Amino acid sequence: MENVDADSLLGLLKLILDFGGRVQIGELAKSLHLTLDELYHVLNTAENLGAVKMEGNLVALTRRGLELLRMNFGDLHHLVKLRAEELL
Repeated sequence: MENVDADSLLGLLKLILDFGGRVQIGELAKSLHLTLDELYHVLNTAENLGAVKMEGNLVALTRRGLELLRMNFGDLHHLVKLRAEELL
């Protein structure tokens, strides 16, 4: 898994929430000013954490994603780091 920081993950989740909890991948890439390849790494991390569900070209925020948005930033950072180490 590509190394993704908690800031990127949190930004992605907040943006999906701003779009009403469901958005097309292309819209996310444009809004975050990322290439699709860069976005893929953040989406992959979010999906591995159970924060989003990808269905075709759509990304939907899950109940777990809402829980992560409410987490303390330090705890979220630790969770992302642990998950990345598990997948290496």
